[in-house]
Amino acid sequence: MEKSLILGLGNPFRGDDGVGTSVIAALKGLDQPPYVVVLDGGTPGLETVLIWQGYQRVIIVDAADMGMQPGSWKRFVPGEAVLPMRESAMQGTLHSAGLAEALALAQALEIMPPELVFYGVQPAYTGWSANLTEAVNAVVPALCEAISAEIADLTRH
Repeated sequence: MEKSLILGLGNPFRGDDGVGTSVIAALKGLDQPPYVVVLDGGTPGLETVLIWQGYQRVIIVDAADMGMQPGSWKRFVPGEAVLPMRESAMQGTLHSAGLAEALALAQALEIMPPELVFYGVQPAYTGWSANLTEAVNAVVPALCEAISAEIADLTRH
C-alpha cells in the first residue's frame, strides 16, 4: 500500500483556525494503518510542499471560509474549489505565504502529490483564543470518521 499523509493545518491559538490541529490530535488517538502518517503541519507556508513529498495521497484538514454555517465542512479535491492567493505573498517577501501559495509553488515545480484531498471547515471565530467554538468542536468526531472511512476505503481498492 502506498503512503498516505493526513495533514492538519492551522493555529490552535486562533480559535477555529485550530480545527486541523484538533482533528489530528483526535486521529492520533485512533489506530492507523502502517502506511498512514498523521501530522500537525501548523500554520501553512511554502514548506508545506516539502512535507507532502513522497506521499501518494495527502489529506489536508483546515479551516476555510466557504460562506457556510459555522461548523459546516466539505470535502473537495483540486479543481473543485479555488483557494484565494495573496498576490503580495508571491512578490517580494514570502513571509505571508499560505496554503494557496504552496499549492501554486507545487504546481509550478510539478511536485503535486498524485492524490490531494481537502477537508475544509467553516470557522465561526478566528481571533485570539485557545479553544474551538462549540459549532466547530462538535464536528471534529464526524471529520475523524469521514477521514478514517476514506483511509479504510483505500485498503479495499
